[in-house]
Formats: sequence, C-alpha cells, structure tokens
Amino acid sequence: MDALSQMKKDPYAFLGVKKIINATCHWTVYGGTLIPDEVLDTMRESAKWHVDIRDLQKAAGRAISKHTHAEDGYIVSGCAAAILVGTAAILTGKDPAKMMQLPDTAGMKDLCVAARFERRKNPTGREYVHYGYAHAVKTAGVKFVEVGDGRRTTAEGLDEALRKNAPNVALTYWTGYWAKDDLPLPDVIAISHRHGVPVLVDASNSLPPRENLHRFVDMGADLVAYSGGKGLQGPQGAGVLAGRKEIIEAVAMQAAPTQGIGRVAKVSKEEVVGMIAALTWWAEQDDEARMTEHHRRSNKLASLIKGLPGAKTEVVFPDQWQRPFPTVHLTTLPASGLDAAQIIDALKNGDPSIGVMGGSDPQTVRMDVRLCEDWELDAIGKRLHEVFAAHKK
Repeated sequence: MDALSQMKKDPYAFLGVKKIINATCHWTVYGGTLIPDEVLDTMRESAKWHVDIRDLQKAAGRAISKHTHAEDGYIVSGCAAAILVGTAAILTGKDPAKMMQLPDTAGMKDLCVAARFERRKNPTGREYVHYGYAHAVKTAGVKFVEVGDGRRTTAEGLDEALRKNAPNVALTYWTGYWAKDDLPLPDVIAISHRHGVPVLVDASNSLPPRENLHRFVDMGADLVAYSGGKGLQGPQGAGVLAGRKEIIEAVAMQAAPTQGIGRVAKVSKEEVVGMIAALTWWAEQDDEARMTEHHRRSNKLASLIKGLPGAKTEVVFPDQWQRPFPTVHLTTLPASGLDAAQIIDALKNGDPSIGVMGGSDPQTVRMDVRLCEDWELDAIGKRLHEVFAAHKK
C-alpha cells in the first residue's frame, strides 16, 4: 500500500499521533467538535468547483440572518478571528483609510469597556494581565477599560466607566454567558446603548440551546461572534459573525478575500459551505431530544465512576456560567491523596488517552461528554477506576 493510501485509511496512525477521547467541551487543543457526515459530504462536494468568494460570503450572510435574526453575517476563521475583525469594523466603520491604518488607532475612538481580566504571574513573579480570548479584541488596536473586580460587575460600575471615558469608547466587549450573581448581558447592552456604545458579544461556546442562535441579537447586541467548531459542530477553522448590516459591510471590506487586518481570518470555500451546512443541520435538530441525550450520557458516566474510593461524583447542571450543559464533576477527598492535576495527567498519558478539564477547585475534575459514544464513556470509567486503584497501591 502506498503512503497516501495508508494515510487515507488512518491519517493519525500514519502520522504517529495518538487519538484522544475528548471529554472537554470541544476544546480546541483536542481538535474541537466532531463534524456530522451530512456536513462533511457538503464540504466534499463544494471542493469540486470554483466560485467568487464575495458572492459566497453574501449568500452565507443571508443564511446567518435567517438563523440569528441579525441583519447580516460573515464567515471567518474561528471565533477569535470573528472578534478581531468585528472589533476592527466597529473601530473603522467603512473608511478604507482607517482600515489600512490598523492596528494604529490614532484619530479613532479606541477604548473598549470589558469586565476585569484575570491577573497571573510569570516565573519571576511579575504580574501580568491574562486577556484570554479577548486578546483578539486587543489585536485590533484598542485599549481596555476594565470594570468590576473579576468576579462581579455592577450596573453602576459599568455606567461610570462609560461616562468617564466618553467620547473615546468605541465598544463594549462581553461574553454571552455570565455567573449567577454577575451583571446580566441585557443590562450590559442597555447601559452601553444609553451611552451610544455598540456591544460585541463573544458567544463562542454558548450553544446549545438553539435559542442562543438569536437570543443575543434579540437582546439588542450589535455584533455576535460564534465558534464554528464547538456546539455548532462545523469546521474547527470557521467562525460566525452576526450583526448589524453596516458593521458586517465594514467586516467584508477588511476580511478575506480583501487585504485588511482580517485577511489573516481567511476561510476556504469548503469551510464557508461547511459552516452554513452545519448551521442549517444543527438548527434542524430536536433541541429537547438533544438535551435528553446529553443528560443520558452524563448520567451514564456518573454511574460508572460512582463509588470510587476517596472521591465523590455529581452531575452539575447548569454549569458554572449558567449554560445548559451537564458536566460530570469528580471531586477527590483529602484521604485519596489525589488531586485534579494528577488525574488529568494520568488520563491524558494513559491508554486510551483521555482529555478532561480542571477548574478553580484543585481537587475537582470536570468532564463534558456530550459528544462521547457509549464505548468512550465505558473507557473513561474503566481508566478512572484504574487510576484510583494504582494510586491506592
């Protein structure tokens, strides 16, 4: 068998890359989601022809509008790319001179109001701001005005930040999910709009439920960014922007196939078609049946690992950000001698290799098994029993 035939049969084995059971909520580091055959077939067919990408993006915008209630939409290379080029479009409007000036924002409104970011320390003890996914906002050239204490933001604090920094505030950046006691997104939008400031919502991992496809636009958000390769089960290298028509027009002027700051956000014709196919497929699924299946898989895993010595197991719903995702939490007790980091490492380096999540509690491992098959749930349960048994010895 020639090399290409071997690779086609099992690409990861051919490349010497270990396959992973992914129980981490579509993490990019483990390849994101799994794409349905219906979407893959559509992508494969789209690869047989040439089209004008500008026409294709306009068609994609119409499809995005249908599902999101937005005036228009655009496909880019992931949610971070959507955040970058969306921020750029808000900064420049449809002025090509300003577009070519970015990330230099001289002469433009260039402040972005956002919830306070995490502080971390490097190996020498120097504290720095960890912007996380918001680094994509910063890349366009803005400076952040942070509000809140990192755990909670108040309406008064947001209002004061917008008032004090007017007229240089270009946008408010917020996530599509928030902690139970935090300032709700509708309030963020209302307060920002009172000051004439548009709101960009990072809704990367906010699906399901299906209503979240249009919920943020219905709230009044000016621009919403979604990951294509998470809940939507589209191409990992694609993301969706949905929002006001004039902002999307400014996006199109500086995102691929044009030569603005968003050229780096290029997507192929196959990814654009695949993203729209995934969006269409996903919106047609039975939301209640989907959620029932998510809970069944989570409960199955919880039953498989219930009774591990020195640990307790629970299915948490909703998650810590109030998203309707069931997650399985395995918390070790001090007597076990195990912590989350040890379990994560043992599962990742075992056979089969399994990816799970940590969190704020160093004793708790979190598992999102919405896309795991039953045999994978069995494998996770078996490995956890092996890990605990080995440590006990």
